[in-house]
Amino acid sequence: MHMKYITVVMFLMWAAAGWAQDGPSVRITQSDGSVEIRKSGAQAWKPAKEGDALERGDSVVAKDKSAALLLWSNGSMVKVYPNTEITLAGVSLDLEKKMENTILDLQKGRMFVKAQVPEHLFTEFKVRMGALDVRTQGAEFAITHDADKKSFTAWTLLGRLVADVGTLRVRIDEGRQGTITAGTKPKTDDLKPMDEKIKQSLTKVSKDLGGSLRADEIVGASGGKLVAKIGGVASRRGNVPYKVNFKALAGGGSGKIKSYAWEFGDGESASGREAEHTFTQGLYVVILRVEDESGEKATAQTGISVEVDCGC
Repeated sequence: MHMKYITVVMFLMWAAAGWAQDGPSVRITQSDGSVEIRKSGAQAWKPAKEGDALERGDSVVAKDKSAALLLWSNGSMVKVYPNTEITLAGVSLDLEKKMENTILDLQKGRMFVKAQVPEHLFTEFKVRMGALDVRTQGAEFAITHDADKKSFTAWTLLGRLVADVGTLRVRIDEGRQGTITAGTKPKTDDLKPMDEKIKQSLTKVSKDLGGSLRADEIVGASGGKLVAKIGGVASRRGNVPYKVNFKALAGGGSGKIKSYAWEFGDGESASGREAEHTFTQGLYVVILRVEDESGEKATAQTGISVEVDCGC
């Protein structure tokens, strides 16, 4: 049931080249063993095939000794483990508001999620489990749902997860794990640092699925179109005051960059390949403008969300 990296790469290339840009698409890109799909409104389950598109309300089940990989056109991925059932409850993109949302219902079982946040400020990936839910603005995490106990356990490899338990907001930060039960205030032992063996295992899963979302990648060799990317950001969400170290990544073009210009969305700006900025409470679009020695220009942007620490 090994998810082969080459398969992921092929479908990522396909997503970038051929999927519609007016909304995030979701497809099954790997199906091992007995994996079935039930279309919205249908009663019968049918065998799933690699390449099957998922629409709102469609369900996928991976039976015993089976697994599946789902891929979003924005780069997000979900690895579905054996004896797991999920439903794509919602997936939407509002270009005017720059709002992209995914809602997955995890009826039972376990999955690993790489929730990508590509250049959209208002982005949320939510997993619902009965009366419980957990959400993120970009993270890598594993989660298991025990429907009988009305609880879930999540392990955050990268980023941050947030869950609401009654009026209490619970945070599961990077490198930590948490067990949440409906109607019960979490105890100290329920929220703790992630077990090292589990962390190593999840890191391997992430690597098999293409590597960490945080990895600073060279976006292209010299020649061809100039391309820019913003790297160095540990998390796009933080608490006041939130200091972020940005790194400009560029490839293509002449191969020699003449200038890097930053706009932080709050009236402040900076220059240079690396830039540091501290944000107050609010939502910001950070823009990077790159120009090479031949005069070719490229732009990249990312969103930063800053809130007051809830003390949770």
